[in-house]
Amino acid sequence: MPKGFILEKSEHFFVTCARAPYIRNHLLVIPNRHVVLFNTLSWEEIQDLMKLVTKRDAVLHKKHSDVALLLRDWSIGWKGGKSVDHMHFHLIPDLEITAKDNSSGIYRKYLTEKEVLQRVASMKKMSK
Repeated sequence: MPKGFILEKSEHFFVTCARAPYIRNHLLVIPNRHVVLFNTLSWEEIQDLMKLVTKRDAVLHKKHSDVALLLRDWSIGWKGGKSVDHMHFHLIPDLEITAKDNSSGIYRKYLTEKEVLQRVASMKKMSK
């Protein structure tokens, strides 16, 4: 990363403006070392990350009412369209999140208790 692109740097991460922003003031928080998966970060790195995210979130909230934190941590080639094989976080102000098909005018379905319980059970099975 060219030095002039770095907004802020800490021991384990740096912050920069997104090269392909979804919206103005879209930031990226990127580890200094090569990381592909979030679960490979050390506790020290996570604490450092949260300090940067908290600071930049507060700055973005001065101009924006909402800020989304998005983790990208899979390999290139996965169907999610990720273009960088390096774990990173997006801080995206005023991001509207909608379903892929919102032709019905309903963006999200509110789940019944039964549906939530089914999903919790499914996720527990994945965790084993």
